[in-house]
Amino acid sequence: MNISLPDLVPSFATLKAIATAIGILVAGWLGSKWAYRLAVRALSRTHLDQALARFLASMLRYIVLAATFIASMETVGIHTTSLVAVVASAGLAVGLALQGSLSNFASGVLILFFKHFQLGDKVKVGDFTGLVEDIGLFNTTLVSTDNEKIVIPNASVTNGAIVNFSDRGFLRGAVTVNVEGRLRDLGPAMEALVRAGRRAGGVTPAPAPTVFLTDMEDGSLDLTLTAWYKAVDEDETMHNLRVAILEELDAAGVKLMNRTQLILHQRNKMPS
Repeated sequence: MNISLPDLVPSFATLKAIATAIGILVAGWLGSKWAYRLAVRALSRTHLDQALARFLASMLRYIVLAATFIASMETVGIHTTSLVAVVASAGLAVGLALQGSLSNFASGVLILFFKHFQLGDKVKVGDFTGLVEDIGLFNTTLVSTDNEKIVIPNASVTNGAIVNFSDRGFLRGAVTVNVEGRLRDLGPAMEALVRAGRRAGGVTPAPAPTVFLTDMEDGSLDLTLTAWYKAVDEDETMHNLRVAILEELDAAGVKLMNRTQLILHQRNKMPS
């Protein structure tokens, strides 16, 4: 069988079709990004949740990409209907290979539907705590207080406990001190802690700071000051409380039993 050189050289029509297909792919890729940004902007004007807006915009982007791929295949003469049988036969294998990704996708939909948290919320997911930066199709991104980017698969988010510190708006924190004294010295020490709670920056005036006697031994008292503050201001507010407590106790002449074990922050062990 003899094959001449002209038979090996693509025709002008073939080259034109290939160039057109490549042009369609490039235009579709750029168009998908443009469609994403336009959709986010348009959905934001409807007061839709920002995370859900990003999610729907991502879906639109992938639809544009799929349409682009189909159009490019048709341009070079590959009828997409002929690919249906191949896709169907490979569907099971692809589904098994991507079952983790599909699970993450489904979990992302659940997160957005049930609104366990929103963008900007301070949450704890598993062993990780941070502000929610993004809720994507497959992953949720947190930013820690140390500015670390934490990417968590959505399936891991929905399969475990989620603590949302921001959902109620405010948190109650506790500072415990061990001071010298007996019951007759309780009044001045409690008054000093109340003053510290009222003047510490970041503490809300209502509910007002409260002091509890949580333990006592011979010659010492354990006093716990509880105060409410915004979740995002926790670190700064707890610092302000500690400083104010030291200053007020010193001004009242109340001595700490052990300055090397100054203050414990234990929100999960606070008086109810």
